[in-house]
Amino acid sequence: MYSTLFLLVACASQVWAHHILCVLPVPSRSHNHLAKGIVDSLLDAGHEVTWATPYPQKTTKKNLKQIDLSAAQKLTDGIDMSKDSNRKQGPAFVKTFSRNISTVVMESQELRDAVVNVQYDAVVTEWFFSDFEAGFAAVQKVPWILLSGVTMHPHMEMLLDEVRSIPTHPLMFHDFDVPMSLWERLTNSFVYGLMSISNWVDYYSDEAFYQAHFGPLAKARGQTLPPYSEALHNVSILLVNSDPSIDAPRSLPPNVVYVAGYHIEANPAPLPQDLQTLLDSSPKGVVYFSMGSVLKSSLFPEKFIRELLKVLGELPYTVLWKFEKELTGVPKNVHVRAWFPQASILAHPNIKVFITHGGLLSTLEATNAGVALLAVPVFGDQPSNAARAVRAGVARKVDFSYNMAEELKKELNEMLSNDKYQKRAKYVSKLFRNRPVAPSKLVSHYIEVAIESKGAYHLRSPSKLYAWYERWMLDQLAVLAAILYLIVKVLKTVLGAVKSKVVGSKKQKKS
Repeated sequence: MYSTLFLLVACASQVWAHHILCVLPVPSRSHNHLAKGIVDSLLDAGHEVTWATPYPQKTTKKNLKQIDLSAAQKLTDGIDMSKDSNRKQGPAFVKTFSRNISTVVMESQELRDAVVNVQYDAVVTEWFFSDFEAGFAAVQKVPWILLSGVTMHPHMEMLLDEVRSIPTHPLMFHDFDVPMSLWERLTNSFVYGLMSISNWVDYYSDEAFYQAHFGPLAKARGQTLPPYSEALHNVSILLVNSDPSIDAPRSLPPNVVYVAGYHIEANPAPLPQDLQTLLDSSPKGVVYFSMGSVLKSSLFPEKFIRELLKVLGELPYTVLWKFEKELTGVPKNVHVRAWFPQASILAHPNIKVFITHGGLLSTLEATNAGVALLAVPVFGDQPSNAARAVRAGVARKVDFSYNMAEELKKELNEMLSNDKYQKRAKYVSKLFRNRPVAPSKLVSHYIEVAIESKGAYHLRSPSKLYAWYERWMLDQLAVLAAILYLIVKVLKTVLGAVKSKVVGSKKQKKS
């Protein structure tokens, strides 16, 4: 009896398990954390996953196959984001970087073979200033699940629905408040217009790239590759790394799902014993300092490093500083390591303040743990993340420069001497965590919905079923204009006939 039951359960698990291809190649540790969160959610739900990643894990898990894209890591060699010249690069720099990633991805013979020879049930990719990844799902003819690693933005709206947010929501790299002033709305619209022109200019090269790389794969499978314009908008589910508790709510179709915090484990892993002892024995509190994985503190000028050490050394608190190489002359209260288990540290009750670059993952992890932020934004979405945290009352902000030590000291002392930031952080954390279902469960659930409904068309906006002129009601305006024109024409004709008749009658009377 038990063997029969076991076989039934095993068969059922085989029936309901899906095989999902995750192509998540951005060579950044923070993006890889997001990728791992997707993969772990699917594995925990019992699915089989093929993960194309630039950071393949040495110890693999059951039902997980990895495709090595570590060649993409070389693309970040020599990029020092502490330099003004790199921090101030425009969208063209990021788009070129993204295209280089895409080129490395498509050079992977193992990935190409998998796309041709294996039939998957769905494809998951992350949007990173590139849309050509739509080709993976287009070749496979399966649902495409797209991850936005940042907050919702107009390009995502364009892919799924209508762009409605420009007059009401700041672009993700603007630190405007909501509601925006007239000048801010004008700026928002102008910048969006420039971005739209840039995307329009790039469209044809993106289409050629899509055809060149995915056309042969579709042909090898005996299929016709869908047009780029069709594949581009065929998004079944969009997973957005945001939440209304930390960003202004938006009007979105049901296939857009907020999943902020899905990469954070419900029960953070235990701290290493030495760190656990250190934090437990710091009753006054602990200051945690990390500028993320892209901006390396070890590349700061020596004078600046010494000034920061002086500020941190004067604090009556334990300080943990993520610093990527060995450092000499460190004050007794400052503990330097190349890596810290960030989520586990932030979960410790003795953490007072988190000095951070304001990256979205760090911001989310602090929000989840209820820790106040001292934000030092550097580039990308970090300034807007910092501005939102300041407006929410959970943070203070310092502009990044090699002369910021005194300003950092001033703001740090303000936060450590005023508990209103901690109290507010705890309140926002409560809002953030108050969800009926864990975000990691939403990830696997909606991917399953997309697969089992063959594309989640019941959740999609009907907007893309109409031509652009139909969505803007230009055809209706044209009909209305034609009707008005005919009415005016008829009236003129009738009035002209009446006038002629009246004039004719008067002439007859005179004669």
